Amino acid sequence: MSAALLLFCHQLQTKGLFFYVLMAICFNVPKIGCQVLPMQASTKNIPHQVFVDWLIQTSSPTALASNISEHCIHHTQYYLTALNRQQSWAVKMYESSGRLAEQLFNTDSQNVHHSTGLFDECLSIQPEDEPFQGQYCTVFFENESVREHENDHDYHSQAILETGKTAVCKEGEPKEHKSNFLMPSVGFCLPSTCSASDLRSAVAQLVGQQLINKTNFTMVVITNENYCYSQNKINTNTIRDDKLAMTVITAFCLLIALVLTATVHEIWSGASPSCSDVAQQNFHIKFLHCFSAKRNCRMLFSTKDDVKDSLACLHGIRVVTTCWIVLIHVAGEFTQRMSYTKQLDVKNASRWEFQIFTNGLFAVDTFFLMSGLLVAFTQIRQLDQHEGFFNIKRFYIRRFVRLTPVYASVQLFLATLWSYVGTGPDWNYVQQMSKSVRQNLWAHMLYINNYVAVIDQQSSLSNPSTGMIEAWYLACEMQMFWISPLFVYPLWRWRKTGLIWTTTCLLFFLGFCMALFIAYDIPPTVLFNRSSAMQKLDEYCRKHYHQTIARIPPYVMGILLGWLLHKNKDSKININRFLVIAGWVVSSSIGLLVIYGMMPYLDVAKTPVINSFVRVSYGAFHRSSWAMVVAWLIFSCTHGYGGYIHTFLSSKFFLPLSRLSYAVYLVHFAYVKAYVSHMRKPMYITEYYFFTSYLGILMIAFMLASVVFVIMEMPFMNLDKLLFPNSREIKKTKKEGVTGLLTKNKCH
Repeated sequence: MSAALLLFCHQLQTKGLFFYVLMAICFNVPKIGCQVLPMQASTKNIPHQVFVDWLIQTSSPTALASNISEHCIHHTQYYLTALNRQQSWAVKMYESSGRLAEQLFNTDSQNVHHSTGLFDECLSIQPEDEPFQGQYCTVFFENESVREHENDHDYHSQAILETGKTAVCKEGEPKEHKSNFLMPSVGFCLPSTCSASDLRSAVAQLVGQQLINKTNFTMVVITNENYCYSQNKINTNTIRDDKLAMTVITAFCLLIALVLTATVHEIWSGASPSCSDVAQQNFHIKFLHCFSAKRNCRMLFSTKDDVKDSLACLHGIRVVTTCWIVLIHVAGEFTQRMSYTKQLDVKNASRWEFQIFTNGLFAVDTFFLMSGLLVAFTQIRQLDQHEGFFNIKRFYIRRFVRLTPVYASVQLFLATLWSYVGTGPDWNYVQQMSKSVRQNLWAHMLYINNYVAVIDQQSSLSNPSTGMIEAWYLACEMQMFWISPLFVYPLWRWRKTGLIWTTTCLLFFLGFCMALFIAYDIPPTVLFNRSSAMQKLDEYCRKHYHQTIARIPPYVMGILLGWLLHKNKDSKININRFLVIAGWVVSSSIGLLVIYGMMPYLDVAKTPVINSFVRVSYGAFHRSSWAMVVAWLIFSCTHGYGGYIHTFLSSKFFLPLSRLSYAVYLVHFAYVKAYVSHMRKPMYITEYYFFTSYLGILMIAFMLASVVFVIMEMPFMNLDKLLFPNSREIKKTKKEGVTGLLTKNKCH
């Protein structure tokens, strides 16, 4: 092997295409010239710069490896020979590999080295006379303390550099708090006969135990077969072998066929009107028309509110909040994964104009408030209509039918078909998430996934083991709905007692939330600029972010607001003009404090430690404070104190988009994950690039949501009204029946 490499190095001198490689290796060490020594030999007499220069320029780590498989060695030598002859496939393989850099880590900045190579070009390589293909593998690097693994027998020496230190390597999934690609990574194009273990050993030999900036850290090489891709591997991972996926495809095809049939029938029956009302009164025809795309599209784009006594401003608030949440998720995924501008991203996270999404995770509490409001508002109205009769069975069934079919359809898609819709250097992340969704499908359908997922102590917001990450909200909201009658009914039956009881529970929940921050010393929120806070991100999610009892205060506040609005639905609450102004000033001040309250603590150099009082008070109360801001906004708009804000939020334009908000929430994050996982190259994130990409993703999310709404969400809402009509719908049906009978007699 050494002789072949020496011959190859000698021949490089005659090839102008690779002359710069020769110069890079030999420029500073004329005495050694182009000699390449096997790594198992002593390197004490080799200047370190020689090794580093060669390391930067190399694209084939397996070329100098001494303990890899024979097939890998043989095909690597074959590739090097073909490269020396400038054969097209070998040149393409060389160009498809990334490059190792000297400063993989820089502990003084946030720069992270990514050299991803050319994914698709690598997979297209197929030598004619050798049984291997191009294989694209990603190598990740961690920095760990040298002393941390002194007694760890799972780690082993790979090479000795002139520093006298031992190299460290390991195999496994990259594990960190935010993203795989927060770690340095290099993508190599290798023969498909080289395994991830071969690549790991080869890179570990090259890197060795190199101290980072003369600090007590070592580089750890991480590879895994899941991050190695060849065309054969992708082709063998076919959907035909997945029985559950084929079952889901069959079910989706039947559903689409039903929708097409219903649509054609409705168009045909509408195009050929008949005086007979038999078809109109036939239950089976009504059932079929529930799935009609024509009917459901008409409902989607209608600007007529279908709910009596609805709070018009809620539609605008719902749409704005949905767009805000999509913005936060896009920003998080873009900046936490492959980005060449890591240092700039962290710097931008401290800018005041970016706090709306770097510190905007409380946006979801707007939905908690509105959910509690609508539950109380609608249920108290029904209690009035039925003289206090509470149909608890109907109460829960309607909610389950309203949310679960579309939720289940998205879950089934993610669990089965999602992993087959694309490829990419980081597509393993999507595959692992899909697998996790499949394993925890039962927990999602029971709405307990926020507690089941956190049993695994390794789970985090970015770990694929958490599956559909944003589904924690649905579990929390459903669990809050389960216990909502404990507050709604007492408010209707015993007004004063109900108010005291609900307020006492609200104070208890706030106190419990405060106790969590005191007991577990968790950060006040997700602070991307502070490494100490990010190290506790998983604990923060498990102890607070996903805990229903810690997130319920805005929901209870919504119940109180719903009771107040229903009580005064037929009359306006008159408030002094100066009090109204004071209310807007105070509300705006609280909102700004919530958004910008953490800005003084973003710069670790200026504030190394966050004051305990600030940490506990902000962490425990900033979500409820934001809910108070939104509650004032809704109250003001409902009772005529909203002005132009009410005019904007109550615009008919928001009605169709508001109906899509639930489906957008379900589909947007999966699309963002797939988008960043299929990316072939890291991003240079600028304001123009980010907002252009965000607007495109937002539009696609609403387009996908409209399909889900028409095919899945609205049909089951129609079925709910057909199978379980309320008193108002029964009266409407009887009225339509009498009118139809008169029309029928007139026709005859």
